[in-house]
Amino acid sequence: MEEIPPKMIAVIDIGANSIRFAIAQAYSDGKVEMVEYLTQGVWLGKDTFQHGRLSAQTMRAGLEILKRFRKLHDQYRVELLRAVATASIREASNADIFIDRIRLATGIDVEIIDPPEEIQYSVAAVQDSLETDFQQPGKNILIAEVGGGNTLLSILCDGTVVNSQSLNIGAIRMREFFASPEESSQSMTALFRHHISEVLNSAETYFPFSGNDYFITMGGDTRLAADQIGRPSAFQNLTEVRTEDFDFFVERCSQMDSPQISREFGVSFQRAETTVPALLAYQEMLHRSRLSSFLVSRVSMRHGLLADLAREAWGMENSYFQKDVRDSARSLALRFRVDLEHAHQTMELAGRIFDAMKAEHGLGQRYRLLLQVAALLQNCGKFVNNRSFHKHSYYLISHSEIFGLSQTDTEMIAQTARYSYHSGPKSSHTAFMFLSRKSRVIISKLAAMLRIADALNQGEAPRPDQIRFERIGDEWTLYLPPNDGFLLKCRALETQGKMFEEIFGMRIYFEI
Repeated sequence: MEEIPPKMIAVIDIGANSIRFAIAQAYSDGKVEMVEYLTQGVWLGKDTFQHGRLSAQTMRAGLEILKRFRKLHDQYRVELLRAVATASIREASNADIFIDRIRLATGIDVEIIDPPEEIQYSVAAVQDSLETDFQQPGKNILIAEVGGGNTLLSILCDGTVVNSQSLNIGAIRMREFFASPEESSQSMTALFRHHISEVLNSAETYFPFSGNDYFITMGGDTRLAADQIGRPSAFQNLTEVRTEDFDFFVERCSQMDSPQISREFGVSFQRAETTVPALLAYQEMLHRSRLSSFLVSRVSMRHGLLADLAREAWGMENSYFQKDVRDSARSLALRFRVDLEHAHQTMELAGRIFDAMKAEHGLGQRYRLLLQVAALLQNCGKFVNNRSFHKHSYYLISHSEIFGLSQTDTEMIAQTARYSYHSGPKSSHTAFMFLSRKSRVIISKLAAMLRIADALNQGEAPRPDQIRFERIGDEWTLYLPPNDGFLLKCRALETQGKMFEEIFGMRIYFEI
């Protein structure tokens, strides 16, 4: 059998203190082999976190780096490229201008990703690197990464994400906010410790640092610690660091300034600038975990991005991702006391309708996932009040973080949940009208399908595989197994089916 040649893929990660470029070969079995990895320092985060915008000089420096990366991209004949930017660009007031300049100068389209997406790719990188070691039955694994602008946190149980958060603790963010030439290293360390403690005190009300069985850290700062004081662990690709040794190492580093750290450990000055605040954040989280040691991973978000890109290159789905998103939505639904059994039935029915209507809606599989999440969360507004609960559902969902989903995805889910009951979208609904035309059409389609799934779930819900679909002209009939709730379903369809007819131009009927 002839061997299938690999495809060249690449990822550009525009971070707070550097721009990184990873080129890899993606094989047909989903495996990824790194070919080249480059990193160039540029202080994007320093501008954003201090002044709220990128300076002209910094943008020029970033553009020159990306031009060089583009030449390398062409030399390697990369087939698939994804360029992402995180907090340093996301929070800059002139981010759109910088991204447009990148596109014009290099032809690279940069995507600004939100914290839940960053967490998703970081977790995916750990999942791929640990393989079978990752499945620890009944064990909770805390994963933390202190970046330049944010700290990304997640808790996994049985290999599934059960909690994830993003905190405004970033090494460069803290350095720019508290740094002062007049302050000594000891004073700066005290300021960092106080700020970290305050943020974690607030976070601990909804994110438990204690009670976990393992603590895995990601990021160059803990890899530095692992290189100095780490030892082999029982897990593949992880280095163990004892808490006692780490405390001594942090104390040693906090006594040094950035040039001393750079000389002592042979790291760049930019890395040395972030070392102390990052290590202090990890130390505080470690103490709250009450564990005697922690594990350091050598992978990063870029590995997760490459793995996802490899699957895309070969047309494979990321089952881990879809399961984790649904599990995150279930956790959110539980928080708002949603009837999970009913919600799960609606989710399954919505997925069946989506699959049966591929020719009519023309939407990709990602929107199937958004529809299912909307089905799980559509009734969460009842936690606030039964009256106008669909509006409360919109507010709660749109102001929540769902693992792996961008703010745009979350907004679409919130809008879908809102319009799955009562009246459809109107021109007076400003939040809906502010969306792009494409997004408004997709939301309308998803909400119309969700209404039918909800009507089917009145009384005794049929199993998705018990439903038969038939379309004749402009009439679409759903044949259901006989049960006592058939009349309830038909009554619900009388009101819920009107939006479906308007959106798809088809009359819909239930038949036994």
